Amino acid sequence: MDNILAAARRCYINKGIAATGMKEVAAATGIARSTLYRYFPGRDELLIATVKEEMLTLNGFIRERLDVKLEPAHQVVEGLLLAIREIPHRPLLATVFASEEGSRARQVIWQSALIVQFGEELMDHVVGPASVAGLLQDTAPPEVLVEWVYRLLLSFLTLPSNVIGSEEELRATLHALLVPVLLK
Repeated sequence: MDNILAAARRCYINKGIAATGMKEVAAATGIARSTLYRYFPGRDELLIATVKEEMLTLNGFIRERLDVKLEPAHQVVEGLLLAIREIPHRPLLATVFASEEGSRARQVIWQSALIVQFGEELMDHVVGPASVAGLLQDTAPPEVLVEWVYRLLLSFLTLPSNVIGSEEELRATLHALLVPVLLK
């Protein structure tokens, strides 16, 4: 299955998401389409599985770089800054989350459970301790907070600010506007 996901990733990056179907991935993998359909019922499921692998890799990258000694507010902000900085350097994620070509892919991903799972896994080390410490806002369920952070991430990736010019300004803005929404 790893070879299928690797071939799909190459096809999405080289041919584009819209131009990549089951036929192209089967050919790139060297298997029959019928075999590919045994693993993935359709092109959306294949896209979700491929993007999920990329997102898990990104999660690992961010977790490795976040200082676990930081308080939850700083972890949320620094994690989001890392994602904003890193996604454009990852070709598949950049296509999905930061380009016009990725609009259909974003819809497919958004309608799957993948975004909530991605956010929960990434924020688990922040949300869990903040919740135990009584710091997590209780006006919205955690999955709504995760979705809101994801929407903020998409906003900065697809439509960069005309007002916030530097990473330091973005950091300060996130501390001022994001942290109060997530934490008490």
